[in-house]
Amino acid sequence: MSTFRFFILALALGLLTAATLAQTPPASPPGQTLRAAPSGATADSLLNGGPSAWVQVPAKRISLNRTPPLFETDEPAVQEISTADVRVARTAGKLVVQLSWRDATQDTATLTPAPNTPPETRFRKVQTDADDRFFDAAAVMFPARSGSDAMAPSLQMGDAEHPVEIYYWNAARGPMLMEAQGRGTTRRTGQIFPAAAAYQNGQWTVTFELPELSAGTPMAFAVWNGSQKDRDGRKYFSVWQVLE
Repeated sequence: MSTFRFFILALALGLLTAATLAQTPPASPPGQTLRAAPSGATADSLLNGGPSAWVQVPAKRISLNRTPPLFETDEPAVQEISTADVRVARTAGKLVVQLSWRDATQDTATLTPAPNTPPETRFRKVQTDADDRFFDAAAVMFPARSGSDAMAPSLQMGDAEHPVEIYYWNAARGPMLMEAQGRGTTRRTGQIFPAAAAYQNGQWTVTFELPELSAGTPMAFAVWNGSQKDRDGRKYFSVWQVLE
């Protein structure tokens, strides 16, 4: 083959390759991941040891979304809290999660423990009558059937085929373990879990002790701002983060 013919063939192949690449859609962005760092500390020391216990655990800053108003009487849902920092540590068969976020107001009180209640059965939600008591809160949600092949359920509290567990902390009543099988089905299980919370210099830091969750398990986070009259589904929430 002459040099000229070889040059023409190479040029044609190059143009064909370029055209093929131009038609190939770009790779989708990688999923949200959350690294769990192994820790030699006990779960108790991570819960109660203060910031020094978490020095070796890196933080990931996640974005928070604001839900729209649920009721006609709701005030506009201003985006006051846009991010939260998450740290995750594995220790002695437990997963300890620390969630921190900036909040200019500390909305808390001391109330009696919340009783266990059955799943929601009303046809539609109604606004609470206790319109003078709104508290800061936070939660970690993950599939009830967790595992490396766990499907990320709907962020609206899962569904009948993909139920979720919710480790919920409230600044008035402390930790409560909840479960749900879809929007409007969230209920208290009557169980609690180890948790610790501190408010200092305009920041909440809440630590949750969860059971061991395998890599690949999706997790989502939520924050309620009492000064914005957040409650129920009116909150800040993250997208699913896949545990590494």
